[in-house]
Amino acid sequence: MTTAAIRLSGWSLLLAGVGAGIVLPHPVTTRLWTIAGKLFALAGDHGMVARLTSATKFGPRVRRGMSRRPPRRVGGVAEAF
Repeated sequence: MTTAAIRLSGWSLLLAGVGAGIVLPHPVTTRLWTIAGKLFALAGDHGMVARLTSATKFGPRVRRGMSRRPPRRVGGVAEAF
């Protein structure tokens, strides 16, 4: 995947989080923004990662989500611990 495609995916998830924030509870929005932050980090856009993690309300939640380890995979299925 190219850097431009990764950034486009990040922006798409960021906008989806904004839309979801209108009708869904904050854990959904936070999760979408966390995934967007991971994509921006993968694309090397550290400025956007800094903006997402420094937001007053959701920044600490996004930062915690980005620092978590990915779920373990056993047989191709993610397990929740």
